[in-house]
Amino acid sequence: MEESRNLDFLRSVAVLLVLVSHILLTAGLASRFPAAYDMGRLGVLIFFVHTSMVLMLSLERSEKRNGGHLFRDFYIRRAFRIYPLTIACVLLVSFFRVPQAVGAALTTRGLSQILANLLLVQNLAGQPNVIGPLWSLPLEVQMYAVLPFFFVFARRHSATALLALGGATVIVGLTFERLLSMHLVLGLGRLDTLDFIPCFVAGVMCYRLSKNRTAALSSRLWPVAVVAIVIIYLLWQIVFPDSTDRNPAYRGWIVCWILGVLIPQFREVRLRWLRTASHYVAKYSYGIYLGQVPALWIGATFWPQMAGGSRWMVSVLLLVGIAVAGYHAIEHPGILLGKLVADRWESNRSPVAELGVGA
Repeated sequence: MEESRNLDFLRSVAVLLVLVSHILLTAGLASRFPAAYDMGRLGVLIFFVHTSMVLMLSLERSEKRNGGHLFRDFYIRRAFRIYPLTIACVLLVSFFRVPQAVGAALTTRGLSQILANLLLVQNLAGQPNVIGPLWSLPLEVQMYAVLPFFFVFARRHSATALLALGGATVIVGLTFERLLSMHLVLGLGRLDTLDFIPCFVAGVMCYRLSKNRTAALSSRLWPVAVVAIVIIYLLWQIVFPDSTDRNPAYRGWIVCWILGVLIPQFREVRLRWLRTASHYVAKYSYGIYLGQVPALWIGATFWPQMAGGSRWMVSVLLLVGIAVAGYHAIEHPGILLGKLVADRWESNRSPVAELGVGA
């Protein structure tokens, strides 16, 4: 599954759910589409499962290359993968005073807010997000700290043991939710990463299951299964809204674990057009995710008199330009630089290690 088009399709669905959610909310259609907000949240949850699964595969490759420095190699590569484009986004958005969401007031950010967003620790620092989509990135960064441990656990233990670990994270999440609702601990909300650990563990379970079985279900059913899961989740949120929270955490956990179990069951998608489209959307998905608010804001701000359909077309084309330029100018060079730094560190360390052994 290292070059899995099924995972590309899943990532594409995730980013498109977030994008469509923002378009609906920007257009003021939330009342006509009550699942608009839930759609964006589901997209992020799918991202978490996908990210965790892909990083397990990355850790596996890293272990084969230089198993003795698994953690260091992982942290270096992830830092160069996620931070360069985020830093560019935060600086540009702050400089041009792009609002947190389209339609919100223009905001001048303080230094502490900008620094927290640059470091992707705004949840821990209690600082607002510079733009809305940035809320999920600190959660990913904080999970990076523990994902290598989950990888080692998954390699050494059975799927049953991993299921027990998942159950433990659910207990932690439920306890966190309960304490949060009781307002007993000041600042507890800053530890919101605890609410999403089960989603990441679902990706670890997906990796573990993929090692034990050969996919048996038809590739044609994979897009159907993903779309069905999306529809069922959105209907669940609409028909059975929670009295206190439209997004109870356990519903997201259930969807993530269903995905984690299903992903290894399907053979790879064969439809060429779907494979190609999924590949490119997934490739530029990070830029799409970060660039959607600026692109929609520019369309709504500078072409307010343009017909609605034309304005949205301009915004989408602008978003494509932002995503493609961001990938080739910043994101991909950052990935290559991270690989170079990790490999150079390893090559510099090896002679020293050999001298130490020889002494």
